[in-house]
Amino acid sequence: MKVTIKDIARETGLSLATISKYLNNKKIQEKNRLRIEEAIAHLNYRPNRTAQLLRSKRTMTVAILVSDLGNYFWGTIISAVSQFFVNYNYTVITCSYSHDTQIENELLQDLIIRKIDGVIILLANLLDDRYRLLQAENIPVVALDQNPVAIGHPPVDCVVSDNYNGGALLARYLLKKGHQRVHILDPAYDSSPVAERIQGFRDVYEKAGIHSITYPESIRFSTNQDAINEGKRHFRQLMESKESPTAIFFTNYLSALGGLMEASTSGCSIPGDVSVVTFDDDPLFRSMYPPITSLAQNLSLIGETASRILYRRMQGDYSDFPLIRCVDVCFYERQSVRDLTLDVK
Repeated sequence: MKVTIKDIARETGLSLATISKYLNNKKIQEKNRLRIEEAIAHLNYRPNRTAQLLRSKRTMTVAILVSDLGNYFWGTIISAVSQFFVNYNYTVITCSYSHDTQIENELLQDLIIRKIDGVIILLANLLDDRYRLLQAENIPVVALDQNPVAIGHPPVDCVVSDNYNGGALLARYLLKKGHQRVHILDPAYDSSPVAERIQGFRDVYEKAGIHSITYPESIRFSTNQDAINEGKRHFRQLMESKESPTAIFFTNYLSALGGLMEASTSGCSIPGDVSVVTFDDDPLFRSMYPPITSLAQNLSLIGETASRILYRRMQGDYSDFPLIRCVDVCFYERQSVRDLTLDVK
């Protein structure tokens, strides 16, 4: 005979209302939760998921919307979100709009039609305010990487890395090693994370009375490969110039990939010919020779933090809306920076 919630009620001595709250992911007393879970395991209860969804008017589905699934860099965040929500019996779907705003709009409309319970969205750039389409339909949403509220877009919960202080930390490190002629490669168009990294970096140098930091004009990249190719071209151009820098600050993973590939192809010695540091870490940067000094984002914590905020919103808790959570970054000193102070001695 099929086990029902009435059997769980008899087993636990709790009311049907309390058991129903538990099955619909609503808050109950901890001692009651433990009794219910023990009874479910003992009776081998299997809930009727379809009936649950019809009663709750929820789809028990959360979506992650990213700019490019081909960029494995975001895989850690996706994994963290999936691991969080599986504990609450949610299905997590991942969608990619491939840097195409029209596809992004279509995906958002599709999620609205599906009556998705909540969305975590990696915004295309600082100007991207399409999350408001979800908000207009009362669908909770948390934005990653960018903070559109900073330029006056509608309020939205955001989880970002501590980009400013990360950039400042790398600048202080290069200054300590005696580097005054530094080039920043590459600023990305309308990217608040990259802009904050550059600002933090420049502020440290300017405070030290050094105003020789150079960087190119902002460029809008259509694809990840475009960013890598630009990193290659820009690095080659720098090293062929008469006043080549003593150090290069790669502002992101893709620019670093391109620049380091060009360094390898051209036979450029790191740190003999030029020192390099990068914002974003990668197994490649740790395994190459020499390993690259990097600033790593805590992608797992970003995903978990966004998930916790989204889950609270999905339960109707907007008491602290909008939240801007800034996740600490981690510095890894390796062997890609030459200590120029030793040369002076």
